[in-house]
Amino acid sequence: MIVIFRFLAAAILSIGMVAGLAAAQDVPASKVLAEPNVVMEADPPPPFTYWAPENSTIRNHPRMEGVWTAEIEGQPARYYYGDQCRASEFQGFVGQPLDALPEKPENAVWRIACSSCAMTSDLGRARMNVFYEDSSQTITKISCG
Repeated sequence: MIVIFRFLAAAILSIGMVAGLAAAQDVPASKVLAEPNVVMEADPPPPFTYWAPENSTIRNHPRMEGVWTAEIEGQPARYYYGDQCRASEFQGFVGQPLDALPEKPENAVWRIACSSCAMTSDLGRARMNVFYEDSSQTITKISCG
């Protein structure tokens, strides 16, 4: 009886490991985030750094809690408004055609605009902005704001 139990336990464990391996291989590219080399001066740090340029310095915004900036001398600062809109889950679509995006999840707020198009400057941290290059329809940036 103990031998059968051990055999069944080993079989179940093996199946679980194979299923876990298959699940890991099926993770879409949108789950893999860039981790640029940055200097972290922010406290608390942002949840992700994929948005920051290589060799930039990340700091907390001086007046807005939950907002970070990435700065490189001589360049405009990049702002990061957190991940309330779940933009981190969609970064794998940057560089892909606009029609590669999945359907918008229920209750999500998305704004899709070409990178050179006029749009309102209102800030919505729960809104995901998807920017694309007008002529090629290629996604250039996905961010909250």
